[in-house]
Amino acid sequence: MVISEISVTDLKARCTSIVREVYSGRQPVLITKRGKVVAVITPPGEEKGLDPGSWIGSLRGSVAYLKDWDEPLGEAEWEATQ
Repeated sequence: MVISEISVTDLKARCTSIVREVYSGRQPVLITKRGKVVAVITPPGEEKGLDPGSWIGSLRGSVAYLKDWDEPLGEAEWEATQ
């Protein structure tokens, strides 16, 4: 069964089955409230940024560890964190 539009009330009652249908049918579902679209459920990979290949490793090289980063704080630094 392909669902193209469903109300928020119906979504609450049948959420699990609708999500399963979106995944297996690869068809997005429009969620409406009083006839107005308020959200869209899309299968994974259709929206930009949801494809794991596009974000995995994207922060590589952006973190730098300072020397002695794991040493205990001195008295002056400890007071500054208060």
